[in-house]
Amino acid sequence: MRYQGKWRLAAGLLAAIVAATPAFARDVPFVPTPQPVVEAMLELAEIGKKDLVYDLGSGDGRIVITAASKYGARGVGVDIDPERIAEGRENARAAGVEDKVKFVQGDLFQVDLSPATAVTLYLLPDVNLKLRPKLLKELRPGTPIVSHSFSMGDWEPEKTVTVNGSTLYLWHVPARTAGRWDYRIARSDGRTEAHRLEIAQDAQRIEGTVTIDGTAYPISDGRVGVDEISFTVERMLDGRAVRQRFKGRVIDGQVAGMALLEERALPRRAAAER
Repeated sequence: MRYQGKWRLAAGLLAAIVAATPAFARDVPFVPTPQPVVEAMLELAEIGKKDLVYDLGSGDGRIVITAASKYGARGVGVDIDPERIAEGRENARAAGVEDKVKFVQGDLFQVDLSPATAVTLYLLPDVNLKLRPKLLKELRPGTPIVSHSFSMGDWEPEKTVTVNGSTLYLWHVPARTAGRWDYRIARSDGRTEAHRLEIAQDAQRIEGTVTIDGTAYPISDGRVGVDEISFTVERMLDGRAVRQRFKGRVIDGQVAGMALLEERALPRRAAAER
């Protein structure tokens, strides 16, 4: 079975950005990242000449300076401390990359992140969690995020590596799929089914319902990647209890893929409720 259609984003489903005050941002101490760890972070993000790296809480600027001097990328360092900003600019001049990097003094929760092609972090666990909705909203799908030492709660990293005793985490921003999705299934008997999928998304996880012939079925095992989506629904089909597994690719607001069926012996009560 194949399906195809377009997403319509429903207002209010995207997570609200949690604002932070400058005083809160100042609570993150400046602890320099060892140079081998800096380079490992940039390697993990696969930084190249076409990248624009945003380092949030940039301190003395070593991450964006290394991105420019070693990998040929451009960089933006964001820090609320004017002393760190001045230090970063001086270090960039000394490294001869002041034309490739700039430093922005300000609250990292207020800076527009949409131009970034990669983001690096060395903050604190609670700051990472508060920053997560902003990263998911403003960064383009596929953008790598690398954090030094701290994770992002239940947003599972794709890779975790240890360098010089430091733990590094890698994520890529997933496709945006929250909202209502209407598509049609081409059945093997030549008929078609109209499906309506309504989902909420939290990082790589999705949940919601699929409505088929007026009956809403909850989805399970919902996952979203950079350009893929998958979920399972247990439903009734021609009087039979079945499990239907959907797998598709998300490209430019459209999705196409396959729906695989298997017979499923549902509990009597669950089948009756549907």
